[in-house]
Amino acid sequence: MMADRSTGLWFSIVPVLTGFVVLALAGVALQLYLVQAGSLLLAALLIWLGARSEQAVLPGTLQALACLLVLLLGAPLLAGLPVGAAEPPLRWLQFGPLQLYSGGLLMPAILVLVAVLLQQPGSRAAACGILLASAVFLALQPDAAQLLALTIALPLLYLQACRPGHSAGTLPALCFLPLAVLCIWTLRQQDMLSAVPYVEGVFALALSFAWWSGLLVIAAAVTLLLVLYRQSLLDQPWLAAVAVYYAVLYGGSVAGATPAPLLGYGAAPVLGFGLMLALSLWLRQRHGAWPDPGFSS
Repeated sequence: MMADRSTGLWFSIVPVLTGFVVLALAGVALQLYLVQAGSLLLAALLIWLGARSEQAVLPGTLQALACLLVLLLGAPLLAGLPVGAAEPPLRWLQFGPLQLYSGGLLMPAILVLVAVLLQQPGSRAAACGILLASAVFLALQPDAAQLLALTIALPLLYLQACRPGHSAGTLPALCFLPLAVLCIWTLRQQDMLSAVPYVEGVFALALSFAWWSGLLVIAAAVTLLLVLYRQSLLDQPWLAAVAVYYAVLYGGSVAGATPAPLLGYGAAPVLGFGLMLALSLWLRQRHGAWPDPGFSS
């Protein structure tokens, strides 16, 4: 049964739990523990709802949802338009007192939607538009790490669309060049944000404290990647691209260039993972029954 095949996803909580160890090593205030715990509970609720949703999956629904997420991704740029050129990177969505990192919150779910839409011939043009719009917003923020992860994941998205007996066409392949150009340009931009030890420097912090804590953090990262890849082989093939996305970010985190999602402090990556997994489980329930070329049920 599909429910049984998804039980291994419970191991994806390991990095989040390891994140609490990192917070303890950093000696942070109690408030940060509460924010992280609240994010985990809300993410668990999203996953629960996604796993039990019985709503039909239609092409228009997925395209509309993807467009909404991309607009949210670009919302920090719109909010910062009146501000002068000296404004720091625009990557945050403001929800009252809570500030969420837009890339960490939205990109995993956008990746899932793009991967699924690329597998449907009638939705590939929309998927490419969503992909390029996301890349432009990430470049303008600028967020080199997220854009690099998206660019490296694109070849896998393309290969997944080339199922046996099917052709993905030339349009998705043509997206790689503008993504690569945007990625190179963004990598050359100066990031004016200073690294935060319990956000970006997770691997270095853990290794500097003790060998066992360093090994724990590394093992947690590897566990997440293996869990996502294993599940992609079972019934959620789009999770392979998500695994590549997280692998790139972990590599960037080792260099101190980006936050370590789930392993370090941050509500947005935890909520983003919950949103992504909820969406993946919702789509998983109908994946085997989707006719070609649409999702109609």
